[in-house]
Amino acid sequence: MINWFSIVANSFWITGLALLLAGVSYYSWLAGQMGHPFRNELNNPPFQKLAMFGLLLVGIGLALTANDALQMLPAAALIFICVIALFVLFRSRSGIPPGN
Repeated sequence: MINWFSIVANSFWITGLALLLAGVSYYSWLAGQMGHPFRNELNNPPFQKLAMFGLLLVGIGLALTANDALQMLPAAALIFICVIALFVLFRSRSGIPPGN
């Protein structure tokens, strides 16, 4: 019998890693086309949003496949950090100053 929960749970972290790889590949290519260093692209909010979303998917996948608390704790920390970072990134883009 196929364990569908395992397939769905593992698809989260696989998709997250694929998204990270695609983002790094695209922004590396874009930096080369624009003629500036790749580290400049790493500081741009579009790349940071993509990276945080990919890491969020990895964290969700790791949390769903965790067997005990020692595996769940780092996954939960990663999810928490990614949610906070995405909130800050999307809030800064909308023009709302932090603290208001």
